[in-house]
Amino acid sequence: MKTIWIEGIEISGLLNNLAIGFRDKGYRVITCVDNYSKGNYVYDVNKYRFIRDLIDLKLLKYPFINKAIIIFINKFLPKKRSNYLRKTQLKLFKKEVDFYLPVYNCQFIKESDFKEIANNKKTKIIGYFLGSEIRVYKTFCTQFDVDPISLGPEYLNESIKEKIEKLKYFEKYAHCIFSVPDQMSFANRPYYHLQLPFIIDNFKFNPNQNKVPTIIHCPSNTNFKGTNIILKVVNDLKNEKIEFNFFFLQNIPHSELIEKLSEVDILVDELFGHGPGLLSFEAMACGCVALTKYYEDSPSCFNPPIVSVNKYNLKEKLKEIILDVELRKKLCLQGRDYVIKNNSLSKVVDDMIIKIESKGDITKIKPNYFHDFQMVEKNFIDDEIKLILKNTIIN
Repeated sequence: MKTIWIEGIEISGLLNNLAIGFRDKGYRVITCVDNYSKGNYVYDVNKYRFIRDLIDLKLLKYPFINKAIIIFINKFLPKKRSNYLRKTQLKLFKKEVDFYLPVYNCQFIKESDFKEIANNKKTKIIGYFLGSEIRVYKTFCTQFDVDPISLGPEYLNESIKEKIEKLKYFEKYAHCIFSVPDQMSFANRPYYHLQLPFIIDNFKFNPNQNKVPTIIHCPSNTNFKGTNIILKVVNDLKNEKIEFNFFFLQNIPHSELIEKLSEVDILVDELFGHGPGLLSFEAMACGCVALTKYYEDSPSCFNPPIVSVNKYNLKEKLKEIILDVELRKKLCLQGRDYVIKNNSLSKVVDDMIIKIESKGDITKIKPNYFHDFQMVEKNFIDDEIKLILKNTIIN
């Protein structure tokens, strides 16, 4: 039985779903999380109980240390603790782990760590990118016509060098990479489309579309989702006497949000990042029509039945979908069917297994994206970032 170590930050059950999917396919799965989410998920290892959890799993033999000493080390020797945990994990990989799959975040930040994993002849590194961990927003804004001011300072106060280094480490040492174009501006290596996995039975399907629809917008971040633009469009349509109900939701438990999606007709999701992302897919699974920005040059494996919108056409598109009940009914059915066929947990994991178990022969399993970095460098990268690239040396 092969072992896959899935590590990172839980986002709406994604890490938990991947763990279930690989276990169902016969893999031994070890989950290591940075945080315990509010969902009812169970993980194997938490980074704040790293040693204790590994001992409980019989993956590590360790002399007895009382709780007081552990508290002292965690509080006063965090750097030494972090370095020790990193070395412990690297040693463990050599003996126990066939595949290392970090989701959004990972323990390793140095090239020497990635090199050691790749050289241990057992563990294959799998790149699995969700967005902000590698997306350089300064370039993203130029390349995809996004006003930097609209994103807010938290996006632009970024460590460009760290993001570029992280991508380059994965490009050099990973067995395969799963991602999407709007976060891969600096990619040189071909990669596979990242399909999001869902346990379809967790979503109550309601195919009824009301003549006077109910619309929701539930942003995880109001700046990046384009909330100000969305709210203005909603108010403009109300002033035009277009009939609809509207709810603006924030910071509600994930389970409540899923329940809400099965009760409403339309989700207006995001205008800057290219979707559909997690929320839009959840809406489609519930029978809710999703309006979101979409990358029109996506490969054939990614052609979801959503209403493609941007900051220029949102008003026109939203008005059309509010008034056209038959179109909403059609998209509602198509959306649910699409998620079942393309994003069911079993289907996504099966497709991932083909890639991660392959020998890496590109002629046998063709990647979905062959990125043209020279085009990006010529048209969208300024002198500051070019200097960072020049000084980012990957041995």
